[in-house]
Amino acid sequence: MKPDRVTKLSRTELLRRLLFALLASFCVLAVCSKSSFLYPMNDWVDVHCFFTVGRGILHGLVPYRDLYEQKGPLIYFLFALAGQISESSFLGVFVLEGLCFSWFVYLGGRIAELFSQRKWAFWPSAALLALLVPITPAFSHGSSAEEFFLPVLALGLFTVLKAMRSKTPLTAWQGFVLGLCSAAALWTKYTFCGLFAGLGAAVLIWYLFTGKARKLPGLILYFLLGCLALSGAVTGWFGFKNALPDLWQAYFVNNLSQYSHNIKSAPYDAPLPNLLNNLPWSIPMALGALWLAVRPKKRGWEALAVLAGAVCLFVFTYWNGRRYPYYALVMAVFAPFGLAAAASAACWLLKNASSRVTSALSAALGCALILAGTFIAYCSSPNTYLMKLSREEMPQYRFAAVIQQSEDRSLLNYGFLDGGFYFAAGVQPSDPFFCTLNIDLPEMTQSAQDSIDQGKTAFVVTRSSKLKNAKNYILVDEAELYFERRTWKYYLYRRVS
Repeated sequence: MKPDRVTKLSRTELLRRLLFALLASFCVLAVCSKSSFLYPMNDWVDVHCFFTVGRGILHGLVPYRDLYEQKGPLIYFLFALAGQISESSFLGVFVLEGLCFSWFVYLGGRIAELFSQRKWAFWPSAALLALLVPITPAFSHGSSAEEFFLPVLALGLFTVLKAMRSKTPLTAWQGFVLGLCSAAALWTKYTFCGLFAGLGAAVLIWYLFTGKARKLPGLILYFLLGCLALSGAVTGWFGFKNALPDLWQAYFVNNLSQYSHNIKSAPYDAPLPNLLNNLPWSIPMALGALWLAVRPKKRGWEALAVLAGAVCLFVFTYWNGRRYPYYALVMAVFAPFGLAAAASAACWLLKNASSRVTSALSAALGCALILAGTFIAYCSSPNTYLMKLSREEMPQYRFAAVIQQSEDRSLLNYGFLDGGFYFAAGVQPSDPFFCTLNIDLPEMTQSAQDSIDQGKTAFVVTRSSKLKNAKNYILVDEAELYFERRTWKYYLYRRVS
């Protein structure tokens, strides 16, 4: 078979690929993500931190000033958009999660067909990618910042590699898009900037050694315009809200100076074992890197971009010493290269088949993989146990039934990350430090203690340990929930007065 021209697609081809990626993603995510309609709720603390702040934005609250959290503002704006769809369920979160993951799956399939030079490679590659990522430990409970950002990482990678593959300089629009992607990384979680640092270095070397140096100033200009466009929108919003100092202090100063203090207490694997725990996509990632490096004269610049991007992203991800399992998920953006290598190897087996037959077989295989993948996902996902629980069996909704009977529904999530009790009860936090974060801030500890001592909220929820010397509160209910390989006990307190 002769190689295909895959850099351009007709509208029909594009639509088919997008719909296929959408179908594959929603089928697997419906099973694997706790934000799915098949689950009573997503019980992950990180997701509830995002959603509490996002819903707060809809009620006029400002991140960092009125609700203190650690991630970048874009993730809160995204969850605010999800709240516009539904504040009382995870429907909006799941819809946005599915759309973002579909875009990642689509771009991953495009990378596979671009490097294998076979249009038919898209279908099985996209279907496999939709399956292999959500069934791994790095996917965690679903709806992580890492998962939502995968399509942005894939877009940056695809943009650079497409230009290198065609041996043409990046266009003004492509430079602008890369600037937008880089700024999005900065304002979501600045460890994500690692990929764009590596790609930037690779593009610089590519331009300097291939006679494109004169085009660098123009590319840099459009790149900066992309950065400024998004950064100006973010800082402008906070400036309008008179909250720029809060943004600076919380997101940059406190994160860089405080976030790494309690690393030693985290019982998680080191960075490399953390990565190797996700074999369904880390094996294709490793094989793809080796495949790119095999023929440096043919794929040398692309191999440089992938290597530089992967190394920088890995370093940026783990530089602060933390190593939560979901951190590794960003590295899944490099899995499509292993799928491209597999497609190239398959070309030898199909060398006598016509392109029409091959396309039909690959499309049929892709559809079969979606069906099989959904079943495999149900059997292998560590999250499906939660499907068996009803809302009434979960502490969040059990406590909410008590809270909603009171005229004063003010609540404090005390001593642990947001457990979803604000969400279930349908209330907004009354204190900026609405939960206890993984950061050593004296004012956070003092604020929570003052709230308990002064009885500021009508209700208090704790996890694992009861309130001590709390004269203002009495215990009214307690419940258990299995979460992250452990059964946790939750306590609901009501103010005595």
